[in-house]
Amino acid sequence: MNTLKDRNFNPDTIEGEYNVVALWTKLRMARIRAGVCAGIFAGLMMQLFGVAYCAFKGWDLAMPFKISALPILGRDALAYGSTSGLVVGIIAFYALAIVLGMAYAHFTGNNHRGVRFGVGITWGLWGWVFITCLFSPSFQAYNEADIPRGTLFFAWLVFGISLMSVAWFDEKRQVKR
Repeated sequence: MNTLKDRNFNPDTIEGEYNVVALWTKLRMARIRAGVCAGIFAGLMMQLFGVAYCAFKGWDLAMPFKISALPILGRDALAYGSTSGLVVGIIAFYALAIVLGMAYAHFTGNNHRGVRFGVGITWGLWGWVFITCLFSPSFQAYNEADIPRGTLFFAWLVFGISLMSVAWFDEKRQVKR
């Protein structure tokens, strides 16, 4: 059987180590499908966190769904009762969540809990730094909306940790502890 350890063509690799280049360059469609499902699940968990926060603050409960529409629709996306903001926001958010879930599943490569947790935290921090703190502020509508970045830090951590669900959706389902 051609296992990952058998394909380890790096002579400098210590016995028992994985060659991550060999792991990352092989396209595994079952793992990518698991990443799509994990991205949707993690997006749902992040959105639920946002709805709970908005309920606590007394804000519009649809606001977490509309934030992703700010770069596309401008400040009208957050208008109370804005159906277009809601639809565009959900589509944009879940498109991003699916892409991040697929990349997460591809780069974790296995279902070891420690690996999934570490990469999930890293994915969440990456999302907060690059999407919340660097990319989103480049849009004037996002800056005008004054979205609390501290809260989004925790929302992104929820997203990253929720990506650990990739093991539930993986066809192999061999979860290692």
